Amino acid sequence: MTKSATLLLLAALALLVQPAALYAHGPEPHEEEKPEAVEVEAAPAQDASPNATAAEPSQSAPAAPSPRYANLLNNLHPATVHFPIALLLFAALAELLFAARGSERMRHTAQISAAAGGITAGVAALFGWIHTGIWLGGDGAMQWHRWLGTGLGIAGPFIAWIALSAGERRNLLRALLALAAITVLAQGWLGAELGHGAGHLWA
Repeated sequence: MTKSATLLLLAALALLVQPAALYAHGPEPHEEEKPEAVEVEAAPAQDASPNATAAEPSQSAPAAPSPRYANLLNNLHPATVHFPIALLLFAALAELLFAARGSERMRHTAQISAAAGGITAGVAALFGWIHTGIWLGGDGAMQWHRWLGTGLGIAGPFIAWIALSAGERRNLLRALLALAAITVLAQGWLGAELGHGAGHLWA
């Protein structure tokens, strides 16, 4: 093969290879492929991030207790005080009717109401101390409310015992119910003063 023929063959090969090289290393194919690669890679990241954020609360929720039940014992005092208020006042009224009319039905009603009211008075006093904790501060209304409630809570089981064994102790039961009724009325007023502010009846 002559030198001129060799040069022509090399030139022909160069012309054939050059288009392939242009398509393989040209800037246009890479600029079109890069956005596609970014979009493909970014899509899983966007899909994964909401799942990750949604999974975090579900994993951390069981660790923290619900605020609705966290302070259940601390908040039961306002609910439990209504039982001794109603029951002891009703027991005093039933005992008064029994003393006036001598009805056996009123006698049994007074005894059952006094027993239930005395027991719930102790429960309400216990939850009162749980509500405030070991704290002896406060103004005059708070001091009266605390110690009248504590005294009623201590006397409550004794009232219940006297009510369930009432016989010759009937006069003692009547005196205790009269004292308990006055104390319960004072406690209701003091509790409302603490909860709704001083002078709440006239506000």
